[in-house]
Amino acid sequence: MIYIIAYDIADNKRRLRVAKTLESWGYRIQESVFQLRLDTATLARVRARLAALISDAEDVIHIYPICSSCADHADILGAAIALDDVGLCRGVW
Repeated sequence: MIYIIAYDIADNKRRLRVAKTLESWGYRIQESVFQLRLDTATLARVRARLAALISDAEDVIHIYPICSSCADHADILGAAIALDDVGLCRGVW
């Protein structure tokens, strides 16, 4: 399944660690928004890693599942769009 993960991290060091973690699993599509294709077990590992990196009192991470039917209807505008071999948007970052 495809997941959109967005975050608001207060501390620069934590923000960088979260970004590096997400970059290892997917693509940055905005400064603090990533698109990942993960199975359930891998999502659990990514979620646990992210939870270990953030401050519950100061930070927030949103994880949105995108079903394949919805992903097929995604509308992406702009000239800088690039897709990988499984159809994930690589973004412009």
